[in-house]
Amino acid sequence: MRVVSFGCRNYKPFKGDISVELRPLTLVFGKNSSGKSALIRLMRLLLRALSARCRGGFPLEVDELSFGTTFRDLIHGKSPHGNVSFSLKLQGDDGVFDMNANVQNIDETIASAGLPTEYSVVSRFELREPFPLRLDWIPAAATAPEYEGKGVVPFRGLMPSISMSSELECGGKTLQNWRGMIQEYEAEIEHLGPFRARIYRVYSLGTKVPLGFDGSGAPIRLALDDRLADAVSSWYKENLDGWRLVISKPAAAFQCIIARGNSLEVNLADVGQGMQQVLPIVVQQLGHQIYGETGFLDIIEQPELHLHTAAQAPLGELFLNTATLCHGQVIVETHSENLLLRIRRLIAEGADPALVALYWVDEQEDGHSTVRRIHIDQDGNLDWWREGVFSEGYEEVRAIRRAVRGRTPSGGAT
Repeated sequence: MRVVSFGCRNYKPFKGDISVELRPLTLVFGKNSSGKSALIRLMRLLLRALSARCRGGFPLEVDELSFGTTFRDLIHGKSPHGNVSFSLKLQGDDGVFDMNANVQNIDETIASAGLPTEYSVVSRFELREPFPLRLDWIPAAATAPEYEGKGVVPFRGLMPSISMSSELECGGKTLQNWRGMIQEYEAEIEHLGPFRARIYRVYSLGTKVPLGFDGSGAPIRLALDDRLADAVSSWYKENLDGWRLVISKPAAAFQCIIARGNSLEVNLADVGQGMQQVLPIVVQQLGHQIYGETGFLDIIEQPELHLHTAAQAPLGELFLNTATLCHGQVIVETHSENLLLRIRRLIAEGADPALVALYWVDEQEDGHSTVRRIHIDQDGNLDWWREGVFSEGYEEVRAIRRAVRGRTPSGGAT
């Protein structure tokens, strides 16, 4: 399964219609507090709201992520009588799931007691594929929401729980089947948050654990997988000033050591945060690449954290290699100029620009945010960029121009 696109309207900072198409590598840029994290985390919320793991109303907590105290916190401007629209399109092995829905916040007061009561209801649900279905809520003071022509329809999150009659079947797949498939897909998401866990001096050997939102599962993956450990060590040596990563295994414990030359060894716990913060990202991406993994969805926030600018460009190459070699999706929220420049350079040198989607999240003067798609052509050029955000690195731009000239007959201009 993969996410084709997702969108929203009136959600948090996004007042207008927002639509994001995912590619094997999707990059999200924007200034601080513009809404980048809200955008990429929305996908987690939508998948949970459609998953079999959602057994009640609209979810506000998704594993380690909290989206609000009440549904009103999700509404742009937090209007007590506001609503939010959501859309999600998924490509499965045997078909497409394409939906959009509107969730209305209801704020009522019990007159006799003067007590506030607030809840949300799915006021519209439209399924385009795998079969057409539309549910329109009938506003009424009823205990259970009723929908035109359908009567009472309970919802689990954003998915209606209707008896699986022939009306709701398409190619052997039902809404319940899709709930289960989305649950399985959601469970495999690896989301690395903006702050990865510090490295400990010594670890106990054990079984493989999830990578985790803080990336704390990365060291044990290396200790249990020599092939992956060798690949990560090579990446460190090539991109981090010649330092190799060595997994030392005394007895039933292990240590993450970085070494340079024949004698210099330092525990990774004792070096700068950049080398520690990047470890889960490198482990994750090289794991996909060396084993040819497919169907994964990675969400990575601020991969460049604490890294020197010279070490940020190789991250762009790492992500693009995953997009090129594997059949999965990687979404990166970043501020790194050098990361983007390396990707542009690689495209100019022959990488497929269709592998990459680039978005800019922009905060407007009135406080709402917009999302703009930026296209990259085969020469690595952008069709738009926010003026004054950052200047392009001289050497990377020269490399882009050399690559373009090298593809042009007789070295002439394009």
